[in-house]
Amino acid sequence: MNKNILFISVLLMTSAATFHWIMRDSTSPIIRGNTSLDSSDSKKSLSTQSPLKQVINNVVSTPSHELKTKEVQQGRPQKLTEQFSLLSQAYADDISYPSYSIPLHTTDINYLKPNHFSVVDIPILDGSHTAALSLKKYRFDYPEPIIVTLTSELPIDHIDYELLDPETRKSLTSQYTQELTTEFSSQEDWPQEVRIKATISFLEGKDTLTTDIQFSNPVAYVESLAPAYSSGADMVLPLNMDIKISGHYRIRANLYRKDGTPIASLSNKAKLSQGLGIIELKAHNSVLKGKGGDLELRTITIERMSDFPGEKTRYGASKEAVFPISSFDTSSLTDEPYQMSEQEKERLNFLEDIAQQ
Repeated sequence: MNKNILFISVLLMTSAATFHWIMRDSTSPIIRGNTSLDSSDSKKSLSTQSPLKQVINNVVSTPSHELKTKEVQQGRPQKLTEQFSLLSQAYADDISYPSYSIPLHTTDINYLKPNHFSVVDIPILDGSHTAALSLKKYRFDYPEPIIVTLTSELPIDHIDYELLDPETRKSLTSQYTQELTTEFSSQEDWPQEVRIKATISFLEGKDTLTTDIQFSNPVAYVESLAPAYSSGADMVLPLNMDIKISGHYRIRANLYRKDGTPIASLSNKAKLSQGLGIIELKAHNSVLKGKGGDLELRTITIERMSDFPGEKTRYGASKEAVFPISSFDTSSLTDEPYQMSEQEKERLNFLEDIAQQ
């Protein structure tokens, strides 16, 4: 097979799949957080990829030098056929559910814990020991306190903390402590990125740890959840909002059984004006079958999306961590399956045709 033809085929496949992800906007939120030594700016992130993305990465990560020899070129068509077949199947599985109501599993950490802080043990004192700064989450909302804990097997004498604006290096606050856990009172005018610097005096020597977090002065609040109702194949959940700044908003939340079993990740976008308003989340019957009874809405994320390049995403907050949904009757939903769009059908046919060549 000609190498250029093979390369173009891979590009076409990747472009089609990537376009699908952009249009559906079902990219999982990224788990972010870092713990670094001596003011390092590197960030530790985890990302749970969908089967579709895993297959795409598998295809496009094939080293180019493997395509150079005649022997590999002869074996490539069969391997590509298998890859395209896997890709088309993963795509078909992905579009069997609407993008606003995606089934959740206990392994979908990015959806279940979108504000998770990743703790990293860092070598200290010339690498002979490790230590880490840990926080209960990555993004904090004003006026909640920021609580930092040092974890290390070494005894300490004291810690000098300083919170900084990482862009300007301006000091926001500082604190001296001899305790492993320290609490900072947040201020309304703090920047969205905050760096925590801990200069630690161990009994065996001194070292420095830093970590970055996000800070948000909420631009919107979820005040309450109105009673759920059925609309065709969807359970509709109206969220009562208090919007401080008008803009284009995206709301994400997870639907659970009352016993804590995850059911689905729900999302919606809307342009909301300042003041009181409503945005609705919908759960499709495809994720609710056999899951009647008491449900709960948790892990609500509110984003005010940027209106122009360079503008940062801003965040809102929910007044409650959990909103109960009492005894919704799933039998009130129609049984109609989700119908993929014509564009989704065309993309699926395109991938299936390539897989059969």
